[in-house]
Amino acid sequence: MGPRDIFELGLWQIWSDLLRTEDFGVRDDFFALGGDREAARRVLASAAARFAVPAPAYEVFRAEPTVEALGCRLRAPSRRLCEEPVVTLQPHGTKRPFFFLPNGEGNVYYFHALARHLGRERPFHALQTRGLHGAHPPFDRVEDMAADHLASLRAVQPRGPYLLGGHCVGAMVALEMALQLQRGGERVVLLAAVDALAPAPFFRDEITDIIQDPFEGLVFFGRGFASWFGQGIPLARETLLAVPPRLRSGFVTRLARERGMFTPDEPGHRVGRIADLAARICRSRYTPRGLHTGSVAFFRARDSVLCETATGGWGDVATLPPRALELPGDHVTLLIEPHARELARRLREAIAEAEA
Repeated sequence: MGPRDIFELGLWQIWSDLLRTEDFGVRDDFFALGGDREAARRVLASAAARFAVPAPAYEVFRAEPTVEALGCRLRAPSRRLCEEPVVTLQPHGTKRPFFFLPNGEGNVYYFHALARHLGRERPFHALQTRGLHGAHPPFDRVEDMAADHLASLRAVQPRGPYLLGGHCVGAMVALEMALQLQRGGERVVLLAAVDALAPAPFFRDEITDIIQDPFEGLVFFGRGFASWFGQGIPLARETLLAVPPRLRSGFVTRLARERGMFTPDEPGHRVGRIADLAARICRSRYTPRGLHTGSVAFFRARDSVLCETATGGWGDVATLPPRALELPGDHVTLLIEPHARELARRLREAIAEAEA
């Protein structure tokens, strides 16, 4: 199981650099992975510096030496860091950075494997959706989402050319970012759409009506966890109907926590916020102004039930014909192990071609 929030990601990166391995999950024992007392003290000191909190005692860590347990202790004083708009999944390298936007769930940590397989020579920054954490209200318009992401992007890379990508509706927001950058005189050399429909066909799909319904949205996302985590939530419609509406988000979130899909201390409103964010995008009925003038790469999952056409409609929003590839997996598994490696390889090829 990979990192699920900013605290677990930071700890995973510290452990990986110290132990010189990437083959572990958030519930693996630090000492079983080869760590010793001195290495543990270095982990605690690095974590305290990174998250600006007091370091837990060695004895406390020794009793529960996992990323998950240590993350809970570091997160306890404040969850503010979870609101950061830019999450750097892969910090190393001097090549042009790649910026990636999540799907309607807003979770950027699902793309941890993709970032690693893309290579340590290219930084990989995920742009986290506003409104998923903290008090910042979510946006109702794709144009406003894109403008907010651009402010975050420019804080990392002030000038282009840029590399952008997104999964599902994230690609639609990335398209609007590219158009706004173009109008500002900047260049986006590649827009990578990962199992994502272009705006017109997306808003014609019946899924947009399903997600806008508060009840159906919870059912949809609850069942969707099966693809990300290899196990579903036993969410019978009759069971959820028996739960009062104001308690439904907490009910589904609890089921997800129990199965390791969220951190053990994830707030109960999490699934409700996910459903609300996705519904807002579906209600936006976004229509792009202008055409993207850079390259477009469309990566379609072979078993996708969302993208069933060869180009996903991306040829209608760009001046160049899209580079279209069909890859193993479905709408979700295309991006995670074991398929993330192949997607990363094809993405590297698309970047090299666009930058040539």
